[in-house]
Amino acid sequence: MKHKVIVVALALSATPFGYRAVEACGDKLLLVGRGVRFQRAYAALHPANILIYAKPTTNSDKAIRDAQFHKSLRRAGHHVSVIEDSTLFDQALRLTSIDIILADLAEAPVIDAQIAAASSHPKVLYVEYPNAGNRVLATQFACELKAGDRATRFLDKIDAEMKARSPRASAAK
Repeated sequence: MKHKVIVVALALSATPFGYRAVEACGDKLLLVGRGVRFQRAYAALHPANILIYAKPTTNSDKAIRDAQFHKSLRRAGHHVSVIEDSTLFDQALRLTSIDIILADLAEAPVIDAQIAAASSHPKVLYVEYPNAGNRVLATQFACELKAGDRATRFLDKIDAEMKARSPRASAAK
């Protein structure tokens, strides 16, 4: 009996020295200096061809013309093009495949007329700017994005539109 007590006591006292923490999946990302960088964590499931139509005369410098915004779209996996001229915009609609168009809400009546002739049937996401006085246009064209929104809000809307355009979503309808 004394021998069994000694063996059990030795086994219990040796356990903390032989113990090693087992990490679960994803715990390695929490260690400092390892894992995915925060900027690279957002990746689009459905990459889009995005055309940004921003005339130099409009007040779109704050949002859709911002170079950091374009960089975040590209990091997410989207292909981004910026056009400032209306004739180039019309040519791009006719000749290239475009999934999403980001444009100033003030341009909505002109853009909607041009979209009808586009072969790729792009979805237009209009951006409303503060103090632009476009309340009537915002309700008429279902404007859900604002110039002050973060890039993640734009990315969420783009991903939702691309998910709706995917073949699986079309087959489910």
